[in-house]
Amino acid sequence: MHRRGAHVGSRSILKAASVITMDPAQPRAEAVAIDADSGTITAVGSLAHCQGAAPDASIEDLGPAVLMPGFIQAHDHPVPAAVLCQQPAHWIAPFVGFPTWSELEALFDRLRKQTPAGQPLLFNGLDRLLLSIPMPDRTSLDRYFPDHPVLIFDITGHALYFNSRATQLFGWTNAMPPADTPDARWTRRSDGTAGGVGFETQATLMALSAFLPGVVPSPLFNLGAWYATLARNGFTAVGDLGFVSRLRAPMEALAALPGCPVRYSLYQTTYDPAAHSDMDFGELSGMIRRVGYKIWMDGSPSIGTAAISVPYLDSARARIADVPVGSAPGLSVLNYSLDQFLALVSQFGDKDFQIATHINGDAGIDVVLDGYEQALNGLGLSGLDHRWRVEHFATPSREQCARAGELGVTASMSPFQALYWGDLYDGVIFEPSYGARWQPYRDAYDGGVRPTFHNDGYLSPPLPWLNIQNAVTRRSASGTVHAPEQSLTLDEALQAHTINAAWQQKRDHEIGSIETGKLADFVLLSTDPYTVDPARLQDTVHTLGTWISARRVDLDGFMDSVKGIAPRYDQALITGAPPHQC
Repeated sequence: MHRRGAHVGSRSILKAASVITMDPAQPRAEAVAIDADSGTITAVGSLAHCQGAAPDASIEDLGPAVLMPGFIQAHDHPVPAAVLCQQPAHWIAPFVGFPTWSELEALFDRLRKQTPAGQPLLFNGLDRLLLSIPMPDRTSLDRYFPDHPVLIFDITGHALYFNSRATQLFGWTNAMPPADTPDARWTRRSDGTAGGVGFETQATLMALSAFLPGVVPSPLFNLGAWYATLARNGFTAVGDLGFVSRLRAPMEALAALPGCPVRYSLYQTTYDPAAHSDMDFGELSGMIRRVGYKIWMDGSPSIGTAAISVPYLDSARARIADVPVGSAPGLSVLNYSLDQFLALVSQFGDKDFQIATHINGDAGIDVVLDGYEQALNGLGLSGLDHRWRVEHFATPSREQCARAGELGVTASMSPFQALYWGDLYDGVIFEPSYGARWQPYRDAYDGGVRPTFHNDGYLSPPLPWLNIQNAVTRRSASGTVHAPEQSLTLDEALQAHTINAAWQQKRDHEIGSIETGKLADFVLLSTDPYTVDPARLQDTVHTLGTWISARRVDLDGFMDSVKGIAPRYDQALITGAPPHQC
């Protein structure tokens, strides 16, 4: 267990209106005894029981509030989220304040006039499908921004758009992009120069690294602020599903701060040159640890790069967003063939490390499950407790869910897809029989994949109650119900953000429920969620605070600590260079 410093009055008892434990053997309690020296829970039950177990403990009465295990964000991208979802970058997603293209054009016009020539501008969250706009490119962005390097990230995280001035920041001679790879592809004009669009994760990282020095004064401070945002929404543990080794020093530095509000489980990218390097975090392993590897197999349905088996409907909305109407992408959009995928999985998976694979489409899910089955057999892991993962799992059939469960594969699902795009997927972009069941929670749960929920870092705000609300009601942002038979109970949806997520990260022996011997990671709620209309959970239940290792989180103090170390680590966060030593 990671000690988090000495505390005065190390033993205490927290008494709440109710304690939701997520422990089926004792679903509710009145009080929890905790020990700050070990950071653990020493007793759970009635106040009298906890006093008997810890007779010298002080009692803190939390009044009418409700205590729960801290939420777990199963799939996050902390560094992109830190620099793309906070100023001075501009988060331009429709659901965070820019619902129309005209409002975005007004922002572009204002920034063009206010920003000195040559100053880079960074945007995140362009949603071509919801805004009904064609794909931006180098030509169109040059018209908006002739004098500023501009980089715009698509809402999906699988595409980016840039102008001519940006190619200079990228260091491309005569705007000539590098050769394509499975993880970085570029559109090209007839003369071979950049068309202004890039696809997939290495393209994202390259472009972001080029823009950060001129846009974000202190990336580490932004990263600390992202940790604080997660904590304010009730999260105490998170999975980084795109970790690269050059981020080790700054993330390790944050984990070492006494007030760090979240634990990170790291899934390293297989294309990282140092993917096989040692990642022993020693005494910090309670706060940060590598648990597996991440592979991207397809893209996003919103830009036509998900490996789906059905055709896009020939609708005006689909045409203007440039998705391939009338065609089913199928396996043509996969980043790797089955043989290539199997080779990657076999190279990185073993009894100690999980594999997590991004796959949205049902056609691609078959390939991933085939690859997993062959690799698990080849590695001698078939039938063992490996907990390999599939990320997003947007369109599996009920049969695919059952197959995943039989293989011991677990899924982290994306309620934000059903919430923000459900109205379009159901009948506008896809046939209702296919699109209505987007994110089929019930099939996944019944199939035994122990689903978890996530917000995918910079793709959507980290709002656990909105995820839970969608899973229970199947209501999109408009209030429309899609495939109600795919809904979960409140118990099941809460499991997805607590004990299921802990189990998925192989940390269920430490976190995810309130049980004696586990780490004392809690979230304090304003209201008992079981007394609330499920359609109003997001508006009604509020986070009042969190605890990590039996210590209540002080976010102001944490951010002061981040500010103190930021100068040493900002450059390392941008370039991967060793931090400056005083």
